Amino acid sequence: MSTTLTREGLHLDALDVDKVRRRALSASTAKSLLHNCAAGYAFGKLVGERDNDPFAATTQGTAVHAVLEELYKLPRGKRTRRRAANLLLSMVAQWRHGEFPQLMDPVTRQLFISDVMGKYQGIFDIEDPRNIDVVATEWPLGGIELGGVPFTGYVDLTQRVTARGKTGLRVVDHKTSNKVPDRRTIERYGDDHGDQIRLYAAALRKLQDEPVLEGRVYYVRHGKSSVVAVSDKRVSQTVGEFTRAWDTHNDMVAEQMFPTKVGPLCGWCPLVNLCPAAQESRFNTDRTDSQTALCATDLLDIDASEASYEVPGPPTEEVSPAETGDLIEPHMEGLMEMAEHSLAEGKPWEETVNDRLNGASYASIGYFGIASLSYETLHKHDIPIQRVSVDALTGVLASIVTTVQSGLTGSTSFQDGTNTRIRGVLRTVLDAVPPPFGEDAESWSTWIKMTTGHTRSIAAAAIRLADSDGAEADLDTLATIAPAGKED
Repeated sequence: MSTTLTREGLHLDALDVDKVRRRALSASTAKSLLHNCAAGYAFGKLVGERDNDPFAATTQGTAVHAVLEELYKLPRGKRTRRRAANLLLSMVAQWRHGEFPQLMDPVTRQLFISDVMGKYQGIFDIEDPRNIDVVATEWPLGGIELGGVPFTGYVDLTQRVTARGKTGLRVVDHKTSNKVPDRRTIERYGDDHGDQIRLYAAALRKLQDEPVLEGRVYYVRHGKSSVVAVSDKRVSQTVGEFTRAWDTHNDMVAEQMFPTKVGPLCGWCPLVNLCPAAQESRFNTDRTDSQTALCATDLLDIDASEASYEVPGPPTEEVSPAETGDLIEPHMEGLMEMAEHSLAEGKPWEETVNDRLNGASYASIGYFGIASLSYETLHKHDIPIQRVSVDALTGVLASIVTTVQSGLTGSTSFQDGTNTRIRGVLRTVLDAVPPPFGEDAESWSTWIKMTTGHTRSIAAAAIRLADSDGAEADLDTLATIAPAGKED
């Protein structure tokens, strides 16, 4: 038997199942097994570490954690913004000669530094690190059992606090998530972040006698903190779920099959283009950076024999007027594949209504604006209007906007006013720096970095203007500016 992915799940041979089997369970693994796609989790264990992309979310999250860990190791008076920046610069100097050679390029390096800074700066809005009584950073939790299950994990930060007349520990986990989960999200999908804190609290209560009084999740990208209940009752409930995850894991190992589970995260899974379950679902769109999603793999076999979906034709395949309708021009085929009633209607400040995008929302204006800008740009440069080209350019333009936006506010939401401002700046930049249509991937990578830099520079000029006491005409400086190549 060879390891095979079917619509039902990932069927493992004896050698691979031993690679996936866990000897101890972490909070994140428990969540993946209970709530996410177990097949995707198992495949990740088979693949192991992949080539590091400095701009991948996991890589930048690791960088943020490294900076904060070293910051909180310092004496109180030295835990400043400047010291955090110096720590990052020192780490980057090492990484570019080691695991991230891409950072040898100065433009890539500056973009990476800017992105990581934007993801940790919120810690200074949550608290003043100089006032924190640090007990430990990256406290290792191992050699213990929770609910009879071997547990493993690391506590990002453990503080000593006084609350309600008692002195004890506060357990803190740092998150660089794009969004801060609200009450509705937690009620619908579960409190994964809170459960992680509660498992840490349970483990610490077994390891030492000092009471664990509080739990916090710090969303350092957004400068927000979430309080986590760590009462005995709540912790006991979470440990019960943890035990259930261990039983589920053992059942999957015994059956040598890890089930698939389709959902919005399918688009970011490396198997999205190969997985029969994902391709049969409405979550079959590859949303990775194209370096992650696989079109073939020799790690496992793919069995799509039972799948009932039809494989779509290539995006440039001709479609007859009888199939598309007289009002749809042939070159527009593929662009009209929209789910019926994709949008809802509501107030502009409501991004979604009944889990559907609100067509009247500010975010919807942004999405439609970026897609329109993509279409306009392709038409301006005489590029055939096809779904694959529109989607590709739309994704690139959106990533440039959110990259600059994240550095300014820590948010990437299209609902934000800052997103609107940056989209306007990008339109100006596109006129000055046209996309390299017809050139190779390396040229596009260079263009994206350059366009992001120009967009960021214009935004910075606007912020400098806002920070100045008043605009003044600097005629002396203007008199020194001349077109390139013009001599005095």
